[in-house]
Amino acid sequence: MAGMNGDIRYAAPRRRGAMAMGVTGLVLSLGLLTGCGSGDAATEGGSDGNGKGAASGGGKAAAGPAYKGPQLPGLARQTAWSLPAPDGGGTPGVLDLGETLLFAKDADGAYLSDNEAQGEPENAKNRVLFFADEPENLVLEFRDAKTGALRKSLKVKTDGVSVTTWHDGVPAVAVTTSATAESDGLTEESTTSTATLYDATGKKLGVSELPQEDEQSTDEQTYDAAYLFEGYRVAVADNTLSLTPIDGGTARMVGCTGSQAGCSFLPKEGLATGQSTYAPLITGTYYAGFENASGYEYDPEQVTLSDLTTGAKVWSSADVTPPPGVKFREDGDRMSEATRVLRVEDGKILTAWQTQAVSGTWIDAWYDLKGAKTATASYPSVEEPLFAPSGDLFAAATDSGTVVRQTADGKQLWAQGGNEKALAPVRFSADGSVLYGTTDGTDNGIDDDNHTVVAVDAHTKKVLAKDLTTDQIPYFNDTSQYGYLSTDDGFFVFAPAS
Repeated sequence: MAGMNGDIRYAAPRRRGAMAMGVTGLVLSLGLLTGCGSGDAATEGGSDGNGKGAASGGGKAAAGPAYKGPQLPGLARQTAWSLPAPDGGGTPGVLDLGETLLFAKDADGAYLSDNEAQGEPENAKNRVLFFADEPENLVLEFRDAKTGALRKSLKVKTDGVSVTTWHDGVPAVAVTTSATAESDGLTEESTTSTATLYDATGKKLGVSELPQEDEQSTDEQTYDAAYLFEGYRVAVADNTLSLTPIDGGTARMVGCTGSQAGCSFLPKEGLATGQSTYAPLITGTYYAGFENASGYEYDPEQVTLSDLTTGAKVWSSADVTPPPGVKFREDGDRMSEATRVLRVEDGKILTAWQTQAVSGTWIDAWYDLKGAKTATASYPSVEEPLFAPSGDLFAAATDSGTVVRQTADGKQLWAQGGNEKALAPVRFSADGSVLYGTTDGTDNGIDDDNHTVVAVDAHTKKVLAKDLTTDQIPYFNDTSQYGYLSTDDGFFVFAPAS
């Protein structure tokens, strides 16, 4: 969600020599999935659609290049394994599937590159490994995240390879293909797109046909399109969202009430939104809904959660008391209707409430999903905090720098002082012990053209490394807690620091 990932930009990795294309062609959840070309249907390296007959491997990966960069806080000095850089330059492209990391080789046996792995740091992991105008033959390699051992290879003919999520947020990979039927003189030319989903082991999860984007539409949120998210096909049409399980089951409609109500899906962040309310479209066993989601309603806008299994509403912001610090008008309504659902876990829901209109101050508040109307805990926050993977800590960027708090009760662990260079939080290590962030070398915030990376102890603010570059901020595999980097020298994986 936006509260967890901040400003997310999608890389557009592609085969060496392939034409650069806009990412609107194919971005998978959290992203849009549409066809971007024509050609034959996808074929696989197995006769049963599960990669049967494709090579599987064991043991450790073959020795790769040596890492020559600085030690990265939170990770071991020596690499656990590595892979060479693609022929002809560039950084190796990878999709993080949890227990495995996915790479792809072209017809010549060369690894595909990630042309946007370096540069500005992104809080979100890479989403797109490959896309092209015409389907191409690729070999997908599912490698063990800890050892690099080849778990499985899968031959495909595809015009797109992207990461998405299956049920409960489990990573999956979508292999897409598009086919165009030419006009016969009476009917219009038509294109169909299909996505085949595989889990981290290369096992097929399901297949979904995807309707095409309306090429004349300029509204990215409301045109007829389809998304894949949490194992559901999300159809967007006429400001209504429908959720259809890819593996079968009951479809659900996202409630969106109010005169001329407008509700939409933000695929990059995985958020559903009304007018001024936001929530994860699907979180665990719940899905979002919105009431009075219109500027023409007198009653305030509300956000709801409903059960995916039964469709019953289980929580609404209308049924709870806003936390202390939220400002009210004389008529008793809140000065701002902006409300966010940030997290749902262990029978509790973490929400964010804007204190008043046009204010940068927010109050985070915990409520029991089936409990009292008052918050069990609340504390000051910002609109888009950065959460540690475990969810027990979050970092908030303020005018004077970063503040780190405990998520459960808001207890402040530390805050930057006025004489320090403002740190913009970028990423926590997998165990939440290290926080990587950027400064611009001045005392006045962040300069996008002159980043310096600093790593600090997330609990104490002690500086662990300074003068790193943005391409030296590692990504972290949540399943193994290993970290990894793609550089011009190759792909490098590190075990957690002992």
